[in-house]
Amino acid sequence: MDAVGMLRPALAGLGLLLSVSGSALATDPAAAPTTSEDFIRALKPDRPQGDERPRTRGLALGTGDTTAAPAPTPAPAPSYGTPAPQPKAAPRISFQVEFAFNSAELTPKATGILNELGRALTSPDLAAYRFQLTGHTDGVGNPSYNLALSTRRAVSVRDYLTRTFGVSSDRLVAVGRGSQQLLDPANPASDVNRRVEIVNLGS
Repeated sequence: MDAVGMLRPALAGLGLLLSVSGSALATDPAAAPTTSEDFIRALKPDRPQGDERPRTRGLALGTGDTTAAPAPTPAPAPSYGTPAPQPKAAPRISFQVEFAFNSAELTPKATGILNELGRALTSPDLAAYRFQLTGHTDGVGNPSYNLALSTRRAVSVRDYLTRTFGVSSDRLVAVGRGSQQLLDPANPASDVNRRVEIVNLGS
């Protein structure tokens, strides 16, 4: 076995990637976030919190004004030749989190990037939202073991954010997928497959 082949098992448990499907950050390590501002920009929804419902106009409650409100403008007739707009994907982001080999123990480098995430999650921009942390592994090894390891690592990230930043456990859901959803199926042993996906679940 050459030197690279000997090193691969030792490196297999080091990296966990917090990934984003459909984002350049999922495949371009150079675009990975490094600051809390990066996390806020990626995880904050386009619409302001509380603005999900259509605004109502022409209503005046409790003012004593008995003047009838103007009739609402009729909605335009539907255009059957135009497809309905598709809902936007939930905000998500990817970054590298390192663990001790074959373990869910966070390394000092991992806590550094999680500190940035923690500051983002407790900022006014994101404090009202819930998030899911989904653990993934590469395609090497026993699938059942990988499933358990991915869950433990997602829980480890959640517990660190809860313990260090006071993020309510009700805001963070940790689940594991093991090797069921490889980011790079053509290269099952690739580092990019070892990841945790963080997704904004809304309020």
